[in-house]
Amino acid sequence: MTSRVFGDLEDEEEEEEEEERINPTEVKMSQIVMPCHSNHRQELSVGQLLKWMDSTACLSAERHAGSPCVTASIDDIYFEHTISVGQVVNIRAKVNRAFNTSMEVGIQVSCEDLFTDRHWRVCHAYATFVTQRTSTGQKVTLKPIVPHSQKEQVEYSVAAERRRVRMVHDDIIKDLLSSGSIQQADSSAVSNKVAAEKTKVESVELVLPPHANHQLSVRFKVIEESEKAESDESEHSGDTQESLGGDTAVSS
Repeated sequence: MTSRVFGDLEDEEEEEEEEERINPTEVKMSQIVMPCHSNHRQELSVGQLLKWMDSTACLSAERHAGSPCVTASIDDIYFEHTISVGQVVNIRAKVNRAFNTSMEVGIQVSCEDLFTDRHWRVCHAYATFVTQRTSTGQKVTLKPIVPHSQKEQVEYSVAAERRRVRMVHDDIIKDLLSSGSIQQADSSAVSNKVAAEKTKVESVELVLPPHANHQLSVRFKVIEESEKAESDESEHSGDTQESLGGDTAVSS
């Protein structure tokens, strides 16, 4: 009886240690939903939620890489619940596995109502981030992730399979488009058919500083270098035209 109780205490201590152990790549974010974050139904805009998810996951990736990272892709996301104004969004992100120059970041999103003490899961996603090259153009090689808990070990193992599935999926789509075997819709059997053109919506948005992420200074530096190059090219073109104009005047 004593040994059994002692064993149970050991199991509880191991579980507590596992919970207390903090993943060094883990980043948590909590945000209360304000009216400016919502749509016309007073629900959190999906675009705003994706922005928060991307920012949290990017910080997790950069914490592990120790260098700037960019989002390469995000897997399919299924939203289980909506989030209303006044509720709190909790986002948690951590690196599941690091490969050579890319890594998979797991993102968990939950919601809570402060007045009713209700908590529920909203969605989860897996994002792939890649490291940016250094100022000398060299690639940044990532350190491997060492899983500690059983849950981290599962995510670590499955991350490699998810990566393989992504690559296979891309190859399947490319083969489908190149082969021309596109399924044609049978519009004759549909009475209330709607032309796809009527569902088309276009949006044009000028990217301003408020739309940028925390790598704003890096992006502005790239823009300034690009503008400088264009300016130099324009001045060179003007000098060439003046030179040609001068030669023409002399020959005439």
